[in-house]
Amino acid sequence: MDIIPATPAPEFKEITGWANSDPLSIKAMKGKVVMLDCWTYTCIFCLRMIPVMKFLHQKYGKYGLQVIQAHSAEYQFATDHANIRRALVRYDVDIPNAFDTGNKTWEAYGNTYWPKHVIIDHNGFIRYEHAGYGGKTDFEDIVVELLEEAGKKPFKEQDQDDPKDEIFDTYGMHFQGMAPEICVGYSRLKRFGNNQTLKPDAANVIVDPGSHDVNVVYLRGKWTWQREGVQYAPGGKEQHPAVIMNYNAASRVHGIMGSSDATPCRVEIKLDGNPLTKEQLGKDVGHDGSSSIVDIHWPFMHNLVRTDKPEIHEIEIIPRSDNFVFYTFVFG
Repeated sequence: MDIIPATPAPEFKEITGWANSDPLSIKAMKGKVVMLDCWTYTCIFCLRMIPVMKFLHQKYGKYGLQVIQAHSAEYQFATDHANIRRALVRYDVDIPNAFDTGNKTWEAYGNTYWPKHVIIDHNGFIRYEHAGYGGKTDFEDIVVELLEEAGKKPFKEQDQDDPKDEIFDTYGMHFQGMAPEICVGYSRLKRFGNNQTLKPDAANVIVDPGSHDVNVVYLRGKWTWQREGVQYAPGGKEQHPAVIMNYNAASRVHGIMGSSDATPCRVEIKLDGNPLTKEQLGKDVGHDGSSSIVDIHWPFMHNLVRTDKPEIHEIEIIPRSDNFVFYTFVFG
């Protein structure tokens, strides 16, 4: 947690909607201590912070702490109110959420990453900032200190353990040497592992070289390379199109995936050329006969693979619908 010179907290800017609350403002919350969580539902570190924000909200709300999440978008689909609301239901979030769909509040607070946490005192001044993932011990003493400054007497007994939550089991935790997150849109990725130069915003026929370097994304078949991801382009001669990555270490593998037309789509998942075993099935994967299948109903971070400990595998994501879009590999 970084102590910073006390400065007036900027007002929320260009909020396009609210969930779990009527509209709130910094001015109207004067007298309360405010924990502002700048997040997005496509960021795994933001998801891991949800249990901590819930804990602070539940324990200290009655003493004058107001936790607010300002949701700003990392991908265009995450500006859609319906998708944000669906994420709030998926992760059981009842904290007030401001829809910062133009990222204007995010910018007003000087953000360049997700998540960022800003703690505002009862006089409306920013006192502390915290970048990235943290546990409740990073926040709780500060919250208690500022509540006491405001004349409150919060219950001080603290449990050092972080709250338990399904999010940690589903998405896993970061560890040293883990496979890197890779976004495949041309705004972030310069080239794939295939020995080809792809044209942006055009359908490219991509040949799989057969051997795959570690922690590099490869394509097979016909794909349109878009700013934020790759969209399957049906009609190519390749019978086994796929997004492929040979990852070096992970116990959880996730794919941010969606569809091109807001209707459901389907993909098949293979690990080392085989369907997933029952023990390897991620939360969002099922079996369709002899295949491992994901039915995609909205764009979010799908949990594909889970193992008891970090392992090395090659994952193939194979489109079974013409409208499939792949955005990002994420690991835990």
